[in-house]
Amino acid sequence: MPLAHAQNAPPPAAPAAAEAGGLQEVIVTAQKRSENVQNVPISIEVLDNQKLSELSISGLDDYVKYSPSVSYLRGIGQGGNAQPGLSHVYIRGVVSGGEGNHSGPQPSVGTYLDEQPVTTIDGTVDVHIYDMARIEVLEGPQGTLYGASSESGTVRIISNKADPTKFSASYDLQVNQVDHGGTGYEAQGYVNIPITPSAAVRLVAWDVHDAGYISNVAGTNTTACIENGIRTFPTWAGQTPSTAACPTVGTVGAGAISNAAWVKNDYNTAETRGGRMSLLFNLGDNWTVTPTFMGQSLTTEGFFAYDPAVGDLKVAHFGPENSDDTWWQGALTIEGHVSNFDIVYAGAFMKRDVHSLADYSDYTEFYDRAYGSGALWVGNAGTPIMAQELVNTKGYFQKWSHELRVSTPADLPVRGTLGLFIQRQLHNIFEQYVMPGYGFINPYGGPENPAGFADSLSIPTLHNTIWLTDEQRVDRDKAVFAQVTWDITQQLELTGGIRFYKYDNTLDGFYGYSLNYNALSGYSSGMAGCFLPYPITPYAPCTNLNNETSDTGNVPRVNLTYKFTPDALMYATYSKGFRPGGVNRTAVKGIGPYKADFLTNYEIGWKTQWFNHRLRFNGALFWEDWKNFQFSFLGPNSVNIVANGGNARIKGFETELQWAATNNLMLSTAFTWLDPVLTQDYCGTQGVTSCPTQSTDAPYLPGGAWIGPQAPAGTNLPITPKFKGNLIARYTFNPIGDFSPYAQVTGVYQTQTSPLLRQDEVAIVGVMPSYALIDMVGGVTYKDFMLQLQVTNVADKRAQLSRFTQTNPVVDPQPYIVPTQPRTITLEFSQKF
Repeated sequence: MPLAHAQNAPPPAAPAAAEAGGLQEVIVTAQKRSENVQNVPISIEVLDNQKLSELSISGLDDYVKYSPSVSYLRGIGQGGNAQPGLSHVYIRGVVSGGEGNHSGPQPSVGTYLDEQPVTTIDGTVDVHIYDMARIEVLEGPQGTLYGASSESGTVRIISNKADPTKFSASYDLQVNQVDHGGTGYEAQGYVNIPITPSAAVRLVAWDVHDAGYISNVAGTNTTACIENGIRTFPTWAGQTPSTAACPTVGTVGAGAISNAAWVKNDYNTAETRGGRMSLLFNLGDNWTVTPTFMGQSLTTEGFFAYDPAVGDLKVAHFGPENSDDTWWQGALTIEGHVSNFDIVYAGAFMKRDVHSLADYSDYTEFYDRAYGSGALWVGNAGTPIMAQELVNTKGYFQKWSHELRVSTPADLPVRGTLGLFIQRQLHNIFEQYVMPGYGFINPYGGPENPAGFADSLSIPTLHNTIWLTDEQRVDRDKAVFAQVTWDITQQLELTGGIRFYKYDNTLDGFYGYSLNYNALSGYSSGMAGCFLPYPITPYAPCTNLNNETSDTGNVPRVNLTYKFTPDALMYATYSKGFRPGGVNRTAVKGIGPYKADFLTNYEIGWKTQWFNHRLRFNGALFWEDWKNFQFSFLGPNSVNIVANGGNARIKGFETELQWAATNNLMLSTAFTWLDPVLTQDYCGTQGVTSCPTQSTDAPYLPGGAWIGPQAPAGTNLPITPKFKGNLIARYTFNPIGDFSPYAQVTGVYQTQTSPLLRQDEVAIVGVMPSYALIDMVGGVTYKDFMLQLQVTNVADKRAQLSRFTQTNPVVDPQPYIVPTQPRTITLEFSQKF
């Protein structure tokens, strides 16, 4: 994504607080009240409006970069193309590496847009960051106030609201050039219009083009049987399947396919367009009504990872690849007072449609080599068809939520918040694995292509379709929560909270092969397992999945805070978070629903300010126990299965230091150190040969017997680095007339990470090395204008955001790497009114 953007105003030449001799006060609403962040006894990373502008934060990639406790994974593989919009976010190392499947666990991190949750199962919504008040990252379990998907923390994106007191507006234009890639641009702006003294409207819009930097080439990867853009398959070439060697390069059309039609430079482009509208009505002195609407469309082309065997920023792929992620949310917040009690209602309806098409020839290659599957992939004439497979994915997501809470007066020695919450998430899941054959016009497998997959073997409702997933998932949540704070003395404060919850989750529909293919291959998934003749979902030939799971429970929080002075406090916290259980997408006997998992947090933290608020030093030490964590893996027929995998422990230290060294120089640093490890063996006994069984105690794993365990106690949890930190230095020069120049240097660093938990898979996929990135920016403001030049990733490093294989790593040794954007030079101009 582009890395240089302005917020609703150019960065000031000298921050007002710095001119007064100290750091700016930051107001947050993390505890459902407006409070100075230095008085809130939880660990919070805050990127306020000024920081969002100074750090050019425009989306998820950017705010994760500057949040040391946050890590993420771009794409999971399994046929996906690692495009933006499908990232999964983690806080404090609470990640098993088994998330991301559409019928898998809910996220462990909740994402909120203002008062409403926008967390979705398929990945964190990449909300475009422009005209935002701040981003709050709440670290540690937030189960009491934020519920199910805030097990390890919550990310809150807070927008600027309509203001009836004054007119304001701004626009921002930029152009950027990506090394080894193309040219991008951006145009965005907002306007705030008072309608009456008590009403206003705020309108925001953006149009962003992200340049590509990955090229699809006629390359060579001998491990993947690709030579000069031609991929050869053993069964079609008349050779014996072998995982050790590739067959001789064949003639296209006789055991081989070519990517000549899809070769293109810098083809991983993205277009982001959207807008936001916020209305505000003050109804007398006591009530405020705020309706909001936000919509965004993200369309991409190409593959957002490269194959290191083919070359730097290069890949050899064999079909069309694109995606379209469109979502909108309408929300209503009503705030008021009855007597001295504050009442807030927050409701929202969200709809998200995701459609992608991905080349999946890796599957046909490696499964043919391992199992000789190509002999079964024939056309109507009974002879092998073109060895190509595409994944046509559609996700239709709806979510509505309602929350009502009442808070007692904030100036009382005992004060509290009581609330009710209800939510329903609907997800219609469609994944069509197509073998379209030669001469196809419609890559989705229909209308019928006679040269494609045989009609007798295809899913009856769809042509050329070897596998179909057509399911409906519904997750329902209800909760009652309360939090009470008691000022025992002027310095000592005790807070207690609890959330009682109930979840009820269902998964219905169809997954698998046709009846004839079941009989031919001997695989069990599909029509052979149908127990209802009629389909529950639109394209299913019948129903072989219809399960439900539900449970109730509670998550508590206790916090003790002591204020030594108005500028120094310490706190101790015990808190708990959870993720609901769910239904497994399998009819295999003995594999039932998976249960909720829980994170228990023990934390000691401090918040201090020194030298007349010129120095701010905050930090926390924590110990987190993760019990029965949910882990997803490939079971029979490469179907994802979720099991409660075991226990883990995360010990950590996080800190933030901000220093207004002079009225011109601002320095800040933040870092997190983590020790996230398994506390028991995962799957199997040390040194013992285990044989996979079809039960949740010893989950099925492909490849036959293994020497256990798959991950021994002491193994680091994946994806999250042990150390991640940043350093920021910003210098604002003394004004020269109406001109105010400034310069900034930022650096981020993190240690190496593993993309997966299982050690046999890590040995194949590899690890993501440590990296350091440096950005530089210089600019000048003149009255209400700003001109800025930025160089991002100055040293042009290939920092790795993700490593994955498209299929099962046990048989697929072709890893892909999702890199950070290469060095990018951006010129930006903005004006405010």
